[in-house]
Amino acid sequence: MQFHVQGRINVIWQAAASDFAPLPSSGVPGIVWPAIPKGRDTETFAILAQLEMSQWWSPEALQRQQFRQLSELVRFAARSVPFYRRRLAQFGKQARNLTSADWRNIPLLNRADIQDAGTELTPNRSLQPHGETHIVKTSGSTGEPVKVRCNAVTSQFHAALTLRDHIWQQRDFSRKVAMVRRLSTELVSGLETGKVARWAAAYSSGPMIFRDVRELIDDTLRWLVREEPGYLMTYPTYLGELISRANDLGLKPERLREVTTFGEPVTDDLRALCRDRWAATVVDTYSAQEVGIVALQCPGRDHYHVQSEGVLLEVLDDAGRPCEPGEIGRVVLTPLHNFATPLIRYVIGDYAEVGAPCECGRGLPVIRKFLGRAMNMLKLPSGGHVWVAVSDSGLEKIVPLRHFQIVQLPNFSLRLKLVVERALSEDEELLARHAMTRATGHEFDVQLDYVDAIPRATSGKLEVVISEAID
Repeated sequence: MQFHVQGRINVIWQAAASDFAPLPSSGVPGIVWPAIPKGRDTETFAILAQLEMSQWWSPEALQRQQFRQLSELVRFAARSVPFYRRRLAQFGKQARNLTSADWRNIPLLNRADIQDAGTELTPNRSLQPHGETHIVKTSGSTGEPVKVRCNAVTSQFHAALTLRDHIWQQRDFSRKVAMVRRLSTELVSGLETGKVARWAAAYSSGPMIFRDVRELIDDTLRWLVREEPGYLMTYPTYLGELISRANDLGLKPERLREVTTFGEPVTDDLRALCRDRWAATVVDTYSAQEVGIVALQCPGRDHYHVQSEGVLLEVLDDAGRPCEPGEIGRVVLTPLHNFATPLIRYVIGDYAEVGAPCECGRGLPVIRKFLGRAMNMLKLPSGGHVWVAVSDSGLEKIVPLRHFQIVQLPNFSLRLKLVVERALSEDEELLARHAMTRATGHEFDVQLDYVDAIPRATSGKLEVVISEAID
């Protein structure tokens, strides 16, 4: 399968060289090719056709269209959402489109603002053309869970962006997909009633199978080997556990070609480990329950493209200024199409490093890496903060390591929790402490703590770094 770019404004997905040519599902009996999609599939293709063109626009052209959509969203919020009626009063009657200067004057929205606003974030007028609404709740892994409303429009854009990801990564829709995550009550119910959706919207696809991350890892590994999926979706830390345990047991999912990760930052070491041990690539997705898909990994590269057709992503420094390539700042998100609960300049709590324009030619902004939450930073006794470069520590080369977690105590010292096959020698313990200095660039007091297991959060995620010293 190959992409051919013509003048940076048109993409034709060709699968002639593949044994499996993905064909859309047809809604007309007797017509199988070319297919005539029906219902929501038609809408998904209509959005996708626009995405196939807009990805090649210049950054300036993309931003112009973003601000057209943002102007509609802000005007609606100022007129129809009680919380924003006060906050955005000056934009309620403004007929012209927003400018960058207008945008910078809009206050940031924090999780606490959403919690305090409650029903005041719900519009006081009907959104019937946007479809039926549903509630989305975050896991609360930051200690500040939030609840927002979404609707059919937001679901439709999610489907189109997911399909874009499949096309970018040239996935074979005939393959089986295995997902290992914390299963929600709704998903379990859907599995029991047979109402789980296909994994490739608008296409006929192979089956999608599920397993809860809380199951015994050996059982899950044997399940993967038995089921022979072509694709696996799971958390990065859990993938590392699977690969390590598979090596111990001499097992390997032979037909696996790609692992899609989500929910946690991905390290270069994990990408290399998956490639070397399982001959599978790691493709990461950055998304949020309350926002949807935010950024997708560029085909053939490790950095990300912001999905500008669905969200405005800002990376801001401590002074609130946009970060330049190579700089790290906090992530601020504005979903463009959610009128059911507008989230305007929402500070999600994550940090990211801005990247330079991509050589692939797409005008979509580049994020070199997502670094996780502010809680994943450590506080220095001097008052500053430092990121933990876990992948640079070399800890796994020193320690017979199963799992680890770095916890910073209120007195700034570090508690390094280790799940290992055996206790370390004095020399190994010294090397482990030195590894923390390499990872942080600072000589913290490090206490080693041997534990049987490190529990995951209720969301299924595993926090590798936790600071109890950050306010």
